[in-house]
Amino acid sequence: MSGISCERRDGCVQVRLAAGDANALTTPVIRELANAVEEAGRTARGTMLCGGDRFFCNGFDLDWGLGQPRDAMREMFLELGRLILALLESPAPVVGAIKGHAVGAGLALLLACDYRYAASGRVLIGKPEISLGVPNPYFGDQLLRFVAGDFAASDLIYTGRLIHAEEGRALGLVHETGPKEEIEDLAWEKLLSLCGPAPAAFAESKRMRLGRFCADLRDQMSARVARQVEIWQGDDAQRRLRAAAERLRP
Repeated sequence: MSGISCERRDGCVQVRLAAGDANALTTPVIRELANAVEEAGRTARGTMLCGGDRFFCNGFDLDWGLGQPRDAMREMFLELGRLILALLESPAPVVGAIKGHAVGAGLALLLACDYRYAASGRVLIGKPEISLGVPNPYFGDQLLRFVAGDFAASDLIYTGRLIHAEEGRALGLVHETGPKEEIEDLAWEKLLSLCGPAPAAFAESKRMRLGRFCADLRDQMSARVARQVEIWQGDDAQRRLRAAAERLRP
């Protein structure tokens, strides 16, 4: 069963997470999404990333992850890093649009987009990993700091609190908020406006902004993922993760 859907129009591609109500991530879903983003970066004028009505993405599938051995978890984190880099390094514009919550890795995916749109109302975003006994993956931690600055990012990372999209806009995490039934159309209009007559200029401007940041992510990826998995497999983290997985079950 596919975890994503793709729709092409106006020379652009809409990539939608479609992995169930929570759009929770597993290695196959992450890999499929990364492949679609990389393909769009090569062949489309621009990409819009979106998800479901209730959840854009609720982070990792904890039930799935708790059943995986160490090597499989390392592979999952590395594939997520590849996906984040595919979004950041796409030469064409990438616009994210969320109608539902973007939590943990879901927020990292949104922050990797050039422009970020979110539905108003009770749409929550945040990085609650510390409450589960694990740190943010390196790329998620650094991306939040890069976008929001160290002061705001540290507060979200150290407390694990979730905030409404409107507060995220005030912090610079979200560019625009709007009615849920309109937000994807607004984001699509923005994407088309970015796909103007100077794609090479846009691509080079994006490389100048993100080139050094992406190089650092690549340089640190292997060692940071190894430490992430070590903490993930620890007794305290496993206890907290299992309790969270139990709470999330229907």
